[in-house]
Amino acid sequence: MTSTIIYEGPSLIDNKPIIVVYQPQGRNSKIGDMAQTWIIRSDIDPITANRTGQDYSICGNCPHRGNHKLAAEIKKACGMAPERSCYVNPMPILAVYKAYKKGNYKKLNYGDNLYPLAMLGAGQDIRIGSYGDPAAVPAKVWQGLLRFAKSHTGYTHQANIKTSSYEYIKKFLMTSCETLKQAKTAWSEGLRTFRTISDISQISDNEKLCPATLEGSKTTCEKCNKCNGDNTFKSIAIVVHGNGAKYARGQAW
Repeated sequence: MTSTIIYEGPSLIDNKPIIVVYQPQGRNSKIGDMAQTWIIRSDIDPITANRTGQDYSICGNCPHRGNHKLAAEIKKACGMAPERSCYVNPMPILAVYKAYKKGNYKKLNYGDNLYPLAMLGAGQDIRIGSYGDPAAVPAKVWQGLLRFAKSHTGYTHQANIKTSSYEYIKKFLMTSCETLKQAKTAWSEGLRTFRTISDISQISDNEKLCPATLEGSKTTCEKCNKCNGDNTFKSIAIVVHGNGAKYARGQAW
């Protein structure tokens, strides 16, 4: 299998052009053997999009995007936005964008017939929104892709935007939060959350620490498979990590 474009059209967040690239399973020490879905702008590379704030189209209100105003003030010519706290490494995303621009990916044509999407995801463990927020994408894309999937994980940060697909995806994705107040609001609506914390002492009785982050753990996202919105499990908390951890928002922890 090769990587495939499964959506090419306007973002549901701001109507700017985006694509979703489906990448077959590939080994990752933390995630495991899971297929990836990359949501990116189709007209501007992801690093420039982040630095200039144009990643709003695919990240919406996520507070981990960085300080775009500061980037403009210092007129930084390259690199990501200052104070970016997102854990996602931008280089693989840039590679996806460049491959797309070279025409290396075929587009899956399906219209209202979601069968080709369903067959693409059949029997697969899929990470929804490996980069970018699934709420930026029409719900039918995820409905089709996950129809016969083996399992999935995914997160959305768009509780305040509520795009037309949000009401659908919030039921099978984790609601990303930075504060306990945000988490409690989501819990009151019957949603499970994935909350960033600065120390494990901040975990509430309604949460469990991400098992893949435990020291010496051999658990992967593929093996755990609890970040799927199923409210029969506890919500998940994770200590901020990655190169931008020191910039992580959430002073109200």
